[in-house]
Amino acid sequence: MNSTRRDILKTTALGGLASSLTGLLGGSSSAAIASGPVTLSSGLTIRPDIVNARPRPAGQKPVHTLTTKPLEKVRVALIGLSRGMTHLSDSLNLEFVEVVAVCDLRAEHANNAADMCEKASGKRPKVYGGTETIWEQMVARDDIDVVYIATPWGWHVPMALGAMQHGKHAFVEVSAAVTVDDCWKLVDTSERTQRHCVMLENCCYGENELFLLNMVREGVFGELTHAECAYIHDLRSMLYALGTEGDWRRDYHEQFNGNLYPTHGLGPVAQYLGIGRGDQFKFLVSMSSSEKGLSTWRDKHSPNGGKHAKETYICGDMNTSMIKTELGRTIMIQHDVISPRPYSRINALSGTGGTFFDYPARLAINEPRKYRLDSGGSHEWMSDKDLARMRKLFTHPLWTKLAERAKGGGHGGMDFVMNWRHLDCIRQGITPDSVVYDAASWSSILELSSLSVATGSLPVAIPDFTRGLWKTMSPLPIAFKEPGKSIALPVKIAEWSPKDLHADWVSKSWDVTKGITGPGDYIFEFQYTHGAHRLDFRKVALLNGEAVIGKDDQPGHTGVENVHTLYRFTVAKHDPSAKVLLQAEIKADGGTDSYGDISIARE
Repeated sequence: MNSTRRDILKTTALGGLASSLTGLLGGSSSAAIASGPVTLSSGLTIRPDIVNARPRPAGQKPVHTLTTKPLEKVRVALIGLSRGMTHLSDSLNLEFVEVVAVCDLRAEHANNAADMCEKASGKRPKVYGGTETIWEQMVARDDIDVVYIATPWGWHVPMALGAMQHGKHAFVEVSAAVTVDDCWKLVDTSERTQRHCVMLENCCYGENELFLLNMVREGVFGELTHAECAYIHDLRSMLYALGTEGDWRRDYHEQFNGNLYPTHGLGPVAQYLGIGRGDQFKFLVSMSSSEKGLSTWRDKHSPNGGKHAKETYICGDMNTSMIKTELGRTIMIQHDVISPRPYSRINALSGTGGTFFDYPARLAINEPRKYRLDSGGSHEWMSDKDLARMRKLFTHPLWTKLAERAKGGGHGGMDFVMNWRHLDCIRQGITPDSVVYDAASWSSILELSSLSVATGSLPVAIPDFTRGLWKTMSPLPIAFKEPGKSIALPVKIAEWSPKDLHADWVSKSWDVTKGITGPGDYIFEFQYTHGAHRLDFRKVALLNGEAVIGKDDQPGHTGVENVHTLYRFTVAKHDPSAKVLLQAEIKADGGTDSYGDISIARE
C-alpha cells in the first residue's frame, strides 16, 4: 500500500515536472498554456507560451539579406535627444548624411539639437517636440531614410513600428524590446515592410570586440565552445538621478527579476559564435541573487528627499544565466548594476585553439609559434608584447579604417564606428551587420530570464526569430577585409642537422635570399623538430653580403622547451640581386643529435 502510494506520488511529481518542462522548452501550445501564466512578485504575468515558435505570416519575406536602393545622401531623423545627441553628433560628422528632423518630448532639447545642426551644417532641421505623440508626424514625412530611436525602452517598439510602416529604416537603441511579443512585432514588421530594424549595439564595434571577431574568423580560436559576457556597472547613484535615464530604468527593478540589460555583453558574443548565422540560441537557465544592494543604497542615502522610500525592488543584485546553443556551445551572461565593483562586460571566448578574457585583455593560444610569439603556450596569458603583435596581425580593418576619425567619440570611439558602419550600409544599399533577428534574439533574454527565475530556474526555450534561416545563413563577414588577403604565416627557409654541429660553438650561415621580398620587418624562428639534443644559438645577425642589416646577441634555445627563438630584423632597402644570409653561433646541448627548421615571416 505504501509502496503503491509512493509510486503514485513519484509518477505525479515527475508528470508535473515533465509538463512544466514541455511548456517552457517550447512544447505544443496547449501544453504550454495548460501550465498557466507565471505571475511575478511585481504583479506582472509572463505567459509560458512565449517560448513557442511562430510561423511566418503569409506575404512576409525574410530580411537577412535585404538590400535596398543605394543613396547619395542618407537622410536622418532622431527621436530622443539625451542619448540621441551622440548619434546626432556622429551624423553631423559624416559627409554622406543629412539631418532633416529632430524630435524630443522636451521641446527645448529638440531646439538645442536643431541649433547644433544649424551651427555645424548651416541647415536647420525641422523640430518636433512638446507632446508624446508628435513623433508620429515626423515619421510620416516622405524625406527621411533612417529614424534613430533613443528614447526610454517602453517607446522603442511603437516608434520602430511606426517608422518602418512609413517606409523608414529603424535604428533602435538597446534593448530593442522588453517582451518577447514585442520582439516578434519588430520581426514581422521588418519582414512585411522590407525595412531594416537595426539595434544600436555599440559594444559590437569596440576595438577589442572587433579584434576578437577578426581572430575568430581567421581561425585563431579553432572550434568555438564557450563564451562569457556581462553588463557589470555600478549605477546606484544614476538610478536615482531625476530627469535622466536612471529615473525610468529604476522602474524595471520593480517589475522584473532577471537580466534587465543583456545586449551589451551578448551582442558581440553572439557575433563571434555566429548566432543566427550557422548557430542559434536553444534554451537558457537563469537565477538571481537576493535583492539587497539597491534598497540598502536608497535607505542609506535617502536620495531626492526620501521620495523613493516605498519602492519595492525585486530584481536580484546579480543575475546569472546560462545559454545553450543548437551546436552545443554554452554562454554565461551576467547582469549586475548594483554591486560596488569595477565596470566589466567580461567579453570572454574559448575554443580548441585559444582563450580570450577582457577587463583587462588577456589571450592564450595553443600555437604561439604560428604567429611568431615568444609565449610558451596556453598555460599562461601571453605578454603585453605578444598581445601587441597579435593586435598588429588581427586588428579589424573597420577599426583601422576609422580609428583616427573615432578619436574623442562616445564610449572610446565605438559609437562613431557603429554609426558610420550602419549608415554606410544604408548608403550602399547593403545588408547591415545586424538585422531585426539579432535585435529580437538578444533583447528577448530580459523576459525569458525572468521567466526562468520565476519558475525556480527551469530551462526556458529561446524562440528562433529567424524561423530556421540560421541553418543556411553565413557568419558575419569581416568588413573591409581585402579579398584574398590572409595573415602572413611563417615558411621554412633553412634547416640544421647533426652535420652542422660540434661540441662547442660554431658559426653557421644560411642563405635566406628567397625569403626577402622587399623592404620591411622580418622574423626568423629557430624550431627544433627531433633528435636527442636541443639547439643553443646566440649572436644572430642578418647580412647583406658583408654588410650587417641587423644583429641580436641575445642567446636562446629550442628543444623540449623554447626560450627566445624569435629574431626580428628590419630591411630598409632591398636589392633583388644581393645575397642575404642569416648567421648565428650554434651548438647542441650535450651532443650533436639535433634537427630543426628555421622559418621566416614578413610582418
